[in-house]
Amino acid sequence: MKSAPKTYPITLYMYALATFFLCLSGTSAAVELDVPYVETPPELVEIMMDLAEIGPDDYVIDLGTGDGRILIAAAKRGAAGTGIDLDPVRIEEAKQNAVDAGVENNLQFIEQDLFETDISKATVITLFLNEEVNLKLRPALLKLKPGTKIVSHMFAMGDWQPLRYQQVLRNNNGNFLIHEVFYWEVPASN
Repeated sequence: MKSAPKTYPITLYMYALATFFLCLSGTSAAVELDVPYVETPPELVEIMMDLAEIGPDDYVIDLGTGDGRILIAAAKRGAAGTGIDLDPVRIEEAKQNAVDAGVENNLQFIEQDLFETDISKATVITLFLNEEVNLKLRPALLKLKPGTKIVSHMFAMGDWQPLRYQQVLRNNNGNFLIHEVFYWEVPASN
C-alpha cells in the first residue's frame, strides 16, 4: 500500500478513452449519463472488496452500478445492497447478472439519478464515476455515519486523502494501463 499521488494523469486519459469508445459504440445514446459506462475489470472488483473488507454485515450501495458486477461480488461475500444507475439497459443487465450469479435475493437495482438516492443505509459506497461527480457527491458522503466505507475505482475526491490506495498495472492486449483504487472512511467529525 502506498500514499496516493497528488495528480492522476492516467485517470484523465482513461476517462477520455472511455468516452471516445462510448461515443463510437452508441451505447445508451437515449439516456444522458453523467459518466460513460466502462466495466471494472474483475481483479479490480476484488481489490475494491478487499480494501473495504466487505462482508455479511455490510450494506453496499453502488452508485453508477452498470452491469452490477461490483454489487454482485459484494453479495458473494454475504453483503446485501442496492445498485443505482440512470441507464435502464444497464439496470436490466445487472438484474439478470444477479439472477445468473444466484444472489438476486440480496440485491436490488434501481434506475435513478444517483444524486437523488437515499444513501443513508449504506455501510459501504462503491464508485466508478469520475472525479467531478465524486466531488459533487462528497458533501452527501460526508453526511453518512462515521466509519462508512467509500471505495472508488480510478477517481479520487480532490484533497480528501484516501486511507488506503492501490495501483494495478494491467495488460490490455499489449496496452498497459494503470488502474487506481481509493479507500476512505467517513470521519467522526466533518
